[in-house]
Amino acid sequence: MIPYFQSLLPPTTASGGYLPHWLLFISVVSIFNSLQTYQSKDLSLTHRVYESAPRNEVTNLSARTFGTWTFITSIVRFYGAYYLVGNKQIYELCMWTFAVAGGHFVSEWIYYGNCKLGKGLAGPLVVSSLSLIWMHAQRDFYLA
Repeated sequence: MIPYFQSLLPPTTASGGYLPHWLLFISVVSIFNSLQTYQSKDLSLTHRVYESAPRNEVTNLSARTFGTWTFITSIVRFYGAYYLVGNKQIYELCMWTFAVAGGHFVSEWIYYGNCKLGKGLAGPLVVSSLSLIWMHAQRDFYLA
């Protein structure tokens, strides 16, 4: 890798670990996802996730609100990417962003019935659940 770009990547522990790089990747993807909620009047991406919701409940306002929430979580995860190692508070904040996101999507699917298990919901569920499991399993590695 080009040394300049490598220097922009988050630090890892002496024995490696890819969680900080994953958090950076997810942060960048989430930022672009957030920006699209402000740039577009097209709600097709939001409708893909909230596929079972009545069309009048998935509005530009709700999309922008969700985009704001996603942007805030991406900031926390971005900080986590760079300050995760040895920092219990940042580590736990990052874990909570995935727990809250996962809880939101599961409740919209199972309790509220606004989502159905399909392409739109699969991405957020996979990212939130696998990231949460990964962070729980690697807690001692990064906080030792």
